[in-house]
Formats: sequence, structure tokens, C-alpha cells
Amino acid sequence: MVSSTLLSSITDNPKGWVGYGEARGSIAAFLFVYKRGYDELPTKLRKVGGASLAQQDLPESGPSFGADSLVIPLARNNPKYARSKLGSYYERFPDGTNTLFGKRGGSVQLKDLKVYHGVYEEGEYIPFTDAEPFALY
Repeated sequence: MVSSTLLSSITDNPKGWVGYGEARGSIAAFLFVYKRGYDELPTKLRKVGGASLAQQDLPESGPSFGADSLVIPLARNNPKYARSKLGSYYERFPDGTNTLFGKRGGSVQLKDLKVYHGVYEEGEYIPFTDAEPFALY
């Protein structure tokens, strides 16, 4: 189990997931981690490699940031499993550590998961929903 002193949090799309099955971009996206509880400021890890694939908005899966930076599949047989590999889509820690979970390795069993997000108002435009990324003409 991840100890309660390692509190990982994320932020990205200010309005949350819409479940359209797409890779959503954001150059302003970042991950942040409290390594020693809330007594110290968190470490912020910025999006690297351009805006693309900041978040995967997949209706059949849990939160996914980058292809592998923070993935919580919410699988029926193992809902508390999480994995992380930093460097390709989100920067590594200043000391070169390439996972959000530090010495625990690239995958862990979560103790708890809370997701907070905004809500689109009825009729409010959802950005990027008018794109046709896989249209074949």
C-alpha cells in the first residue's frame, strides 16, 4: 500500500472528463505530488513535449494522464491499481525520479482515490467536441 504520507493529486482539464474517447491536449496541464503531507509545498511536474495527450478521456477507463505518466485503469478485478512513468509527457522530478511513486516503483495499490472536477452547464460548449479526428473522406 502507498503510505498516507504520499498524497498524489492531479489537475488538467478544468471541467473534467466528458467521455468522448479522445486524447485531450493542454499545454497548461500538470501533475503535483505532496511527498511529506501538507506541511510542505507540493512538487509540480509540468506537461512536456507539447500540448498533445495531456489527458485521455476514455469512457471505459479511469483517469489517464499522458500515455503512461499517471494511469489508474479502475479495472473491475483490481480497481486500486495505479502506474506511473514520467518523462515522455510530464517532466521527471528534479532528482531524475521517473515515477510519481518514488522508491515504491512504477506501480502501486492506492489506499484511496478522490477525483474532483467541474460540471458543464446545460448547453455549454465543450471544447474540441467539434473535431473529427478519425474522419475518412
